[in-house]
Amino acid sequence: MNLVAHQLLSFNNPEWQIGNHLGEVIKAKKYLHFPEPIQKGILLHRLIDSYTDAHEVVKKSSTLLHKDYGKYSPVIVDIFYDFILIKNWDKFNEVPFDIFKANCYKLFMQYMDLYPPKLKMMTKALIKNDWFAAYSNYDGIEKTLRGLSVRTTFQNNMYMAVKDLYIKESEFEANFMNFFPDLTHECKTFLGITS
Repeated sequence: MNLVAHQLLSFNNPEWQIGNHLGEVIKAKKYLHFPEPIQKGILLHRLIDSYTDAHEVVKKSSTLLHKDYGKYSPVIVDIFYDFILIKNWDKFNEVPFDIFKANCYKLFMQYMDLYPPKLKMMTKALIKNDWFAAYSNYDGIEKTLRGLSVRTTFQNNMYMAVKDLYIKESEFEANFMNFFPDLTHECKTFLGITS
């Protein structure tokens, strides 16, 4: 899953949200250097990623892209799933998306001193270029994929996948709607949320 889903699945707990954000760059046992509630968020990030990668429905979505995009297919699916999450936002959160987004950005800024340099740079770019909003439309998805494609080791045509989203959106959406409740349940179980 991508950035928006990671924040939503932190269930409005600031420490979990920041830990989940730090999970983008904190690897191995380095999570132990942070306060316990933030550690929980970092481990939540890892759970979300591993559960998503192993889920049969997500693999089904990746298969729709694999012929043209190979090993980059799961990365593209993560971004498509944020697009679909935002499109169906009202089904998953009572707080309007624009307010949720603004609250996330404000929180990210408050904890900036805690981030390693790589995440600090990424977070500044995220806020400046309004990445969360970019995930909500085709142009933004294409721009995001172009940016990712530049940062990868091997030459690829990831940015062209936006046409696959346009053509097969209903399939990706059906897969997401099938998968996301499973992921939400898994996260709540991990966090001890019973409601």
